[in-house]
Amino acid sequence: MVQAPAWLPYRVRTRWDHWRVLRAIAGIDGTPPVSAVPPASARAELHMLLCRRDVEIGVVAVKSLLRFRDVAWAVTMTDDGSVTEAQRRWIDRHVRGVRWLPRVATGARLSAALAGRPRLSALYESTYQPLRKLLHPAVLSECSKVLVLDPDTLFSRRPDRLIDWALRDEPSSLFLHDHQDERATVPDATRRAFAELHERVGIQRPWAMPYYFFNSGLLAYNTSQCDLDVAEAYLEWLEQAPPAYTQGVPGLWFGTWTPEQTAYQLIFATMSPAAEPFGDEYRIGKRPGFTFNHFLWLQLVAPSSLEMLRGAINEMGETATT
Repeated sequence: MVQAPAWLPYRVRTRWDHWRVLRAIAGIDGTPPVSAVPPASARAELHMLLCRRDVEIGVVAVKSLLRFRDVAWAVTMTDDGSVTEAQRRWIDRHVRGVRWLPRVATGARLSAALAGRPRLSALYESTYQPLRKLLHPAVLSECSKVLVLDPDTLFSRRPDRLIDWALRDEPSSLFLHDHQDERATVPDATRRAFAELHERVGIQRPWAMPYYFFNSGLLAYNTSQCDLDVAEAYLEWLEQAPPAYTQGVPGLWFGTWTPEQTAYQLIFATMSPAAEPFGDEYRIGKRPGFTFNHFLWLQLVAPSSLEMLRGAINEMGETATT
């Protein structure tokens, strides 16, 4: 079935396109399960935030990585509050050994991390779900190395750069970015805002962020390098940011849906040793032929994306029969 026509009501288009995705990945039930390992024996811990809509594609994403058995991964899923018990059982059959976290976790580690950081604390208690992508891996991981992975992603080939990172012992970090021509696409207001933020959070430490189009759909870092004071300082700055920074195109960085991603961007910009990009083989978008794609929802439902998902699932099934 073709992509939903633009003239349909939004809710109808969303359901139509979700059905197309489910149809494309229906073969996942014919692939063998993969196994996570206990954190004590893992090289790194994979974290994923899940909502009910993304359960199936999230499992495809995790299995597309864990089929490469070079690394012993622990796997932690955060339920945003919408995942059903039946969906959890289905996930647990496909990915054995998952550790589950609730939407709002409790405990001494999280309380300590939020103490003295009132803006982070308030945002975590709010309905803004993406902040769990920052706090849960950084604070509640049982491993020192964490991988943050979005559900609408796919590893089409062995991710050499990521695997090498997981097997090394040094505290390095890697991030995903878009491959746009930033000279033409980044507004002056965005550049001014980041200059202000550099002065605020990076003036007493090295600043290394070579890309504006940072993306938190794939991040690999050591928890000791994740400074939540930087995130708190960003939220304080954001409270007073003028509309020129938060509306229109600059809202991609400083709007209401991106505090988690921009907080991560600033944290990565101040890491030492300096964080590095994954590289040209790790992409945002629907073009085939790369090691990794972060589709984003609008591009996930494109025919080329669905074909990539089908191909990866077929490869998972073939591996099980050889």
